[in-house]
Amino acid sequence: MENPKYTIALIISDWHHKDTNGIGVDYEYFVNKRRYSSTINLDLKKNEKYLLIFDSLHPKSNALLDAYKIDQLFNLPVKGWSFNELPIKVDTTKIENVVLGN
Repeated sequence: MENPKYTIALIISDWHHKDTNGIGVDYEYFVNKRRYSSTINLDLKKNEKYLLIFDSLHPKSNALLDAYKIDQLFNLPVKGWSFNELPIKVDTTKIENVVLGN
């Protein structure tokens, strides 16, 4: 991702085997007041929240960071956080591995 920003994604479904969205759980997130959603093949629980990285120029391009479950409330910026603005500590190597699919 050339222009990374961060926000919080909400798991909005239980794990499903097959339907039009795919296999796994569905999640949603908001950037500039627009809703985006996707499916990830992980066994996560409905209503859990996770950190998400997205491309600020193409917000549909994203990666859910399941190593960073969010249990507290944060004031989300409409356009997302830059890395330096993140309210939690993260490991850049972990993030890079998820984004690169390692």
